[in-house]
Amino acid sequence: MIKKEEGVSDFVLLNQITENAFIENLVKRHKSDSIYTYIGDVVISSNPFKKMNIYNESDIKSYNGRYKYEMPPHIYALANDAYRSMRQNQEKQCVIISGESGAGKTEASKKIMQFLTYVSSKANQDGEKISKMLLDSNPLLEAFGNAKTLRNDNSSRFGKYMEMQFNAVGVPIGGKITNYLLEKSRVVGRTVGERSFHIFYQLLKGLSQGKLNELGLNNTPQSYEYLKKSNAFDVSTIDDSGDFKAVLKAMETLGLNGDDQNAIWRVLAAILHLGNITFTETAQQQTGTTTVRVSDPKPLGAAASCLKCDINALGMALTYRSISTGVGKRCSVISVPLDVTQAIYSRDALAKALYERLFQWLVSKINTQINNPEKGPVIGILDIYGFEVFDSNSFEQLNINYCNEKLQQLFIELTLKSEQEEYVREGIEWKNIDYFNNKPICELIEKKPMGLISLLDESCLIAKSTDQSFLDGICKNFEKNAHFQSYASSKDRTIGDSCFRLKHYAGDVTYDVKGFLDKNKDTLFGDLINCMQASSDKLVQGLFPPTKPEDSKKRPETAGSQFRNAMNALINTLLACSPHYVRCIKSNDNKQAGVIDEDRVRHQVRYLGLLENVRVRRAGFANRQTYERFSTRYKMLAKKTWPSFNGSPKAAVEAILAEHNISKEEYRLGKTKIFIRNPTTLFYFEEKREQEIPRIVTLIQKHWRGYKARSKWNQRKAAIKIQLFYRTYRFRKWFKELHRVFANVDKDPKWGKTIQWPKHPSVLERAAELIHKVHNTWRAERMILALGPKAPAMRQKVLAYDIFHGKKKWQFSRVFDADYLEKPTNPNQAKYVQAMQNLFSSYGDTEVLFADYVIKVNPKGVPQKRGIVVTNANIYKHDPKNYKVKKWGTPLADITSISVSPNADTFLVIHCKAPSRDFVLDLGINGYEAVSEIVTVIVQQVFLKTGVRLSVQFSNSITYNNARPKGSDTLLNFQNTTDPKVTGSSFKKGAKGTATILYQG
Repeated sequence: MIKKEEGVSDFVLLNQITENAFIENLVKRHKSDSIYTYIGDVVISSNPFKKMNIYNESDIKSYNGRYKYEMPPHIYALANDAYRSMRQNQEKQCVIISGESGAGKTEASKKIMQFLTYVSSKANQDGEKISKMLLDSNPLLEAFGNAKTLRNDNSSRFGKYMEMQFNAVGVPIGGKITNYLLEKSRVVGRTVGERSFHIFYQLLKGLSQGKLNELGLNNTPQSYEYLKKSNAFDVSTIDDSGDFKAVLKAMETLGLNGDDQNAIWRVLAAILHLGNITFTETAQQQTGTTTVRVSDPKPLGAAASCLKCDINALGMALTYRSISTGVGKRCSVISVPLDVTQAIYSRDALAKALYERLFQWLVSKINTQINNPEKGPVIGILDIYGFEVFDSNSFEQLNINYCNEKLQQLFIELTLKSEQEEYVREGIEWKNIDYFNNKPICELIEKKPMGLISLLDESCLIAKSTDQSFLDGICKNFEKNAHFQSYASSKDRTIGDSCFRLKHYAGDVTYDVKGFLDKNKDTLFGDLINCMQASSDKLVQGLFPPTKPEDSKKRPETAGSQFRNAMNALINTLLACSPHYVRCIKSNDNKQAGVIDEDRVRHQVRYLGLLENVRVRRAGFANRQTYERFSTRYKMLAKKTWPSFNGSPKAAVEAILAEHNISKEEYRLGKTKIFIRNPTTLFYFEEKREQEIPRIVTLIQKHWRGYKARSKWNQRKAAIKIQLFYRTYRFRKWFKELHRVFANVDKDPKWGKTIQWPKHPSVLERAAELIHKVHNTWRAERMILALGPKAPAMRQKVLAYDIFHGKKKWQFSRVFDADYLEKPTNPNQAKYVQAMQNLFSSYGDTEVLFADYVIKVNPKGVPQKRGIVVTNANIYKHDPKNYKVKKWGTPLADITSISVSPNADTFLVIHCKAPSRDFVLDLGINGYEAVSEIVTVIVQQVFLKTGVRLSVQFSNSITYNNARPKGSDTLLNFQNTTDPKVTGSSFKKGAKGTATILYQG
């Protein structure tokens, strides 16, 4: 449930636009834990210095996809607006987070990242992977880039611009991190009460004792000069050990394996050991000069061991400097000893260089993991150090505050100056609102050739220049500049004689020039670079790559110029995006929860120009769009403009506004743009559009499906036609070749058996198969015709082969003689012939297909010799003595099937339908195999008479019924025997309706 909030949620809605009313509302909301308030689209965030229960998953879901006015102010609402704008417009977005150190900028950036990664990648595995890497880069970069300062326990000591890259549907596909001005001087020194970078303390607390021993370390920060000089070690709000675990987890996510991690720990350990190296000056009596040596070789050896370089080479590089004299062949290199001050400078320069380059390497490794070469819309989040004012401010604070001046100038340009100029340019009635323009301060610092950075670079080029001579030069140059003061040009004696003061937009800052030239030159002697390049550690080598020949002749760019160029590039990047602003307010300097210092807050409200922002927003318009863009996006909301409109874009906009009865107080029409006063009006159009989109989508889908169906049908018809023509062409081509090959096949003795067929197209597989069959059939017919009178016998043999092959042994080579009883070998031939003539005349049969003596098993199970005659119509059995027909003939049409065994016996059973009885016959009494012949003859003739192919079954168990009416079945089994009394096959009646055929073989 959303709680009722105190005060006004948008400063634009204040009854009175005064500073007091603004502060009163901010204080009231802060004390009630409503830490976010709007100025139109700008989010004002006051740091509560405590954990707030408003960043849960449920909160993200509440703000996801909602319009800003529907929910209380929250940084999630701004993140949601940026994400929606990116998806709707496919344009780059950026979130610019500004405020002084300790105002909560880093936390704000993390909450925005948390929202964007959740809503954009929840349902996509690849997107979730990229999001996790982007999120895990935060603890890693915070460990190496953040530190405790007097004002902030987790102060960013570098600037970071993180870009999330999306595809067209809003899923993260990559990213990029750009870092700015790491405060590397913090490695070797800082103000009392501050710490070095978090990672050093995490390393000592988080690494195992065994690992620490390998690196020559112990877990006490006080043991290391670089850490103990500021006398700050443990911080109540920081868990170094727990944070180190988060760093290890992040490294794993980002692809930094165990070897990478160990290499990183060695570099960090080397830096701590370098800090413990001290130098002793020794007088040389012979030459009257002094030399410097390392006082204690132990830390030197530990540093060299971690860097994997030669201890002597490192010692020499820290205490001597090589200088080239002469040119060409006369060129020689001499080693010049350093004094103690120079040696300390050299040691600290190496430590700073190692840390800065390690940080750059980490950023590069992260970018390698998240980089995606594809183009897509991005959302950039700028988290950069806030405005700083310390008791002693140096070169680093100048750069940091210059950066904040540039961002303030950008804010002024985009929200105050350019907005008012646009109203005038578009012809919108407008009363000008005054504001503080910090452009002169930016020019004082960055302008070429007489800006502060350019003058500092010029001093660095002059050999005899000093920090004081640089100060004298800028005092002379900026003597009359209203934003510059010095000891010489001002009566204010609070400015030291080595200092100058700039009147920044956020307040006056006094800078001490001591060290300005050295920090700007950022010199690292070549001896140290050579020593690092000679390291056997791949990481250390990579941090100090060889100088390219073309770069060796160039003058190195100074730190100030590098930062100025980086800032200008950043501003150009931000100008190419649609900006979203978070202005962070530091509620008090003591980091106390529930406390708000009105004076401190008032100062920030003034220099951030928030009151002017309210006045411009209140008098101005919340949104502006070109007529083309507005009409294109909302044309479906008016009958006149949908689906097409012939008038001008401005006329289309007017038609849309008129149809929805939008009051003229809510908008103004300029020369090229429409200006909408309140966000609610724009939200109204967005809601109407969202309601209308489904109907339009349905309509488009309907027409699209119809179009696709018609296209698909036409394509299919065309494809079928093409396929038909192509198949016809291929068939004709193949058939012509076939015709050529088989042109004289009728003259071939083998009728084409050995002819090589032309390869047919795969599409004609079925046609080729059919033509093969036609050829085989034709060839078979030719072969049969060639047989002449033998053709019928051949057909019988083919049928017999089909029935018996592989199922029962039969005599393939024996001639089927059909009528064996008509042969002269039959002693009763004459009687048989006369009997057949009588039978034909009595029953109408015309042809004997098979006739022979057989053993028939009668209904009583008694084997009897009989003559069996198969004619064209019937089967007859007769007495072999007088050739008298027994009973009557059995029509072939009554036969239902034939059963034989797969064995060497000579029995078969002819099954008949009632009232005919089954025949149980033994055809082996004549000394030759005749089972195959009689079966073939019966099957062939039944097919000719009825068109039915009789079933011939092969089984070791046959059931038959040859009994008289109402008789039962008999089960006939087959048994192989070696009994010498059994010759051929023998029928043996058994008990209970069984019988056995005994056979040999």
